[in-house]
Amino acid sequence: MLDRGIIKWQPFNSCFDSNQIINDITAKRQKVNFPTLSDDQINTLSDKIINAYNLKINITIMFYYSGNIKELTGKITYLNSNKKELYLNNTKIYFNQIIQIKELNF
Repeated sequence: MLDRGIIKWQPFNSCFDSNQIINDITAKRQKVNFPTLSDDQINTLSDKIINAYNLKINITIMFYYSGNIKELTGKITYLNSNKKELYLNNTKIYFNQIIQIKELNF
């Protein structure tokens, strides 16, 4: 009996970009909409940001970026309340992207 070897697997590799297409579809399915926050929640988040910056507290920030919710932990190194932006671990985050803030007590 003669084995066809690698030839029998050629139909599975006929579309070279199939893995990329599948990864793109999976990434699009995992995207979420930005959650709506009330005015009270926004004011509470702003107060926590200013408090964490002034007291140099380690915090964990959950923020919305490109359809995904990301999380960063560290100290706020720069805060500009006029532009509504802050830097955490050299990452610029705008106030309107922030969903949740947790203070870490080490």
